[in-house]
Amino acid sequence: MVTKNRLVNVLLTPFMAWVAVIVIGSYFMFSFDPKILREPAEKPGIVGTLSKYYNALKLTYIKKGIDLAGGLYSVWSVDLEKAIEDRLGIENKSFDQIFKNKNLKILPKAKEIKNGSIILSFETEEAAKTCFNLLQEIKSGSLKLKVSGDQVFAELAPELDRTIRSGAVEQAVSVLTSRLGGYGVEGVSVISQGDRKVVVQLPGVEDPERVRALISKAAHLEFKIVEKIGATRDSLLDAYDGELPSNLVIVSGKPIVDEATGLEEASHYFLVSAFPDMTGDKIIDSYVSRDEFNKPNVVFKMDSTGGKEFAELTANNVDRSIGIIMDDVMISYPKINHAITGGSASIIGIASQKEAVDLSIVLKSGSLVAPLRLEQENRVGASLGQDSIYKGFMSCIIAMLLIFLFSFLYYRIPGLLAVITLLVNLFFVLLFLSYFNASLSLSGIAGIVLSLGMAIDASILIYERAKEELAAGASLRAAILGGFDSAFAVIMDSNITTFLTGLVLFQFGGPAVRNFATTLMLGIVATVLTGVYFLKALFLFIFDILNVKSMKL
Repeated sequence: MVTKNRLVNVLLTPFMAWVAVIVIGSYFMFSFDPKILREPAEKPGIVGTLSKYYNALKLTYIKKGIDLAGGLYSVWSVDLEKAIEDRLGIENKSFDQIFKNKNLKILPKAKEIKNGSIILSFETEEAAKTCFNLLQEIKSGSLKLKVSGDQVFAELAPELDRTIRSGAVEQAVSVLTSRLGGYGVEGVSVISQGDRKVVVQLPGVEDPERVRALISKAAHLEFKIVEKIGATRDSLLDAYDGELPSNLVIVSGKPIVDEATGLEEASHYFLVSAFPDMTGDKIIDSYVSRDEFNKPNVVFKMDSTGGKEFAELTANNVDRSIGIIMDDVMISYPKINHAITGGSASIIGIASQKEAVDLSIVLKSGSLVAPLRLEQENRVGASLGQDSIYKGFMSCIIAMLLIFLFSFLYYRIPGLLAVITLLVNLFFVLLFLSYFNASLSLSGIAGIVLSLGMAIDASILIYERAKEELAAGASLRAAILGGFDSAFAVIMDSNITTFLTGLVLFQFGGPAVRNFATTLMLGIVATVLTGVYFLKALFLFIFDILNVKSMKL
């Protein structure tokens, strides 16, 4: 009969604490698919019911990688030169304000950005030197300046150049992660590779064309006051004898399909400033709404600074049209009837709900500093993914069976306990993957199998040291505990070395290598926890609670 005190002693053992952790972890890690549970069982009786629950069981937070779920794998190149050119454009525009504030008497007769430099041309060499001295005084921290004859050359300082290049890639990763997350794709993986490449993995994608458009859209939003609207580009150029001044550009409107030819043509052309009055970098939120005619539009909100700038811009341009330009295409040009305060406005003239949703996603996630160019794309079929899952699952089963046979035949009951420890090890690896919301790929399964094979080494080391203790005359309990103490340093040393190897692989490897390194490192952590602490708690439970005094080792 179990007494109250004995029951309390059992519940307070370290082993029962481990059991509690496993039960709680199982509650959060596993769930049942309600759709499968609602379906009738394939077979009658308890067998059919158990089969249905088995089929409905799923890992809640572990997402399948692209090689298991199928989907889209693509490699994109970041146009770093465009990022540099855009920054030079900002610097170029700031020169006008500097010249005005410093009352520069002789202004440059021409300004252009070419081959990564701003080139200012003057009438005389003296005027060029005066401008150089002025800019050197103010811009020496961000620009590398030199004067040659009647021209001043300005390029980005090396440190700023490196910052912009690395920042463009990091920002692309951040924006695409947010953008594709807003699209609703689970298991998205966006990582940088090398100096300018971004690798995107999208498991289970059903509309790759739409996703590709979301990725490639720079979402570079600009607000510019419309100077003139024309039916053709030539009609706008005629007023300037066919050549625009450097401070003006022509942008096209959204394309429409010509019913006669079936080709896309711009609906209108717009004459606007070469430099934006405002950009969309201050937008903090956006969502899809409906106007009074039940047509979709996109409402965006700006931060406090952007709201003030927008209010000032609209107040100074009442009765004029403000152009909303995305990626050099005029998407809307509403007339300003009054100053727009509050930092919120709408983009109208959107053709469909799908277009409105996509526009809202890209505005909310932010614009890309530099455009992306598709370099490689592969599609993985779901059937191939299912085959990979089956083979990966079978590899785990075969590995476990081989380890079980070796452990049981060589160590008997302690070997069986080591196999139980391995199962707990596998449970914790899956639990860690769930906690970190990580994706599991075929290379990740390989990492799990490898970590399981390595995990048995901890038990072998402990048991071999315990045999030495038994040979020296120690009791079974003292020998096992002594084996744990003697093997601890060796176990920690070997696992830390392997963990550091996995860390290097994760830092410098591609997506597949990173997934392998992730599961390998998680397996190492699980090995230390289970191979040392769980197994020891299990032996203490057997010795102290079950009163086992002898065991063949």
